[in-house]
Amino acid sequence: MVVRSMNSNGYLKVGLARLPALIIIATMVVGVCAQEQTSSNEAERLLSVARAAQEQGQYDDAIRAYRQVVALSKESPKNAAQAYFNAGVLYLRFKKYEDAVNAFRQSILLDPNSAEANNNLGEALGTLKQYAAAVAAFQRAVELDSNLLIAQFNMGLTYNRMGQSQYAEFVYKILIRDHPDYALGYDGMAVTLAKSGRARDAIPLHEKAISLGPDSPFFYYNLGVSYLILGNTEKALEQKEKLLQLDPLAANRLAILIAKNRK
Repeated sequence: MVVRSMNSNGYLKVGLARLPALIIIATMVVGVCAQEQTSSNEAERLLSVARAAQEQGQYDDAIRAYRQVVALSKESPKNAAQAYFNAGVLYLRFKKYEDAVNAFRQSILLDPNSAEANNNLGEALGTLKQYAAAVAAFQRAVELDSNLLIAQFNMGLTYNRMGQSQYAEFVYKILIRDHPDYALGYDGMAVTLAKSGRARDAIPLHEKAISLGPDSPFFYYNLGVSYLILGNTEKALEQKEKLLQLDPLAANRLAILIAKNRK
């Protein structure tokens, strides 16, 4: 076997004298590769364990397993990125938003092309009222995957939270134009119009959202709120009655709003 290396001029040179050392190094590399494979297999096993724990509601166990996956995945960025992402989802569930932000940012560092991780990062940032950073995350998510419609919806929602209804309206107009069967687009536009003093124009958009997503409780809730803005308590009560079948808690929240509106 002839070993070749580069000299200072860029030519290949032969170095037979280094053969024994290279044999030792090669043996070491084989050992390292075997260790890496073992770590990778263990990381994948722990990912399965963590997912199972998550599905069973054992969230603390799931997060511990995801942390172990990260520790084992130095040579497997894909596994580490997935572990950070899944842990971030759990942090969102537990309302640990700072932890969620950190987890999603780590996931994105390892997998920059994940539209879902960018969208979830935006959700966590928005909850922390870091709206400009949230919008940037949603924009990145849309750039990566124009079919991740929830990211566009969330962008409009964040603009509304910032008091920039004109930008929210622009986002929702495009969303409805490009995806006319997407119920959230109509609901987002309806809420935007109602908040900007055009509740009457919002009603048909609420109704369109309900026609596309008749099982979604918050569509009825939002329609009830728009009716209250218009002073139409009777119609708001109709939405409360419909909500009783879908989501009693939402029905109760709407009933409280109706009661306050009557005072």
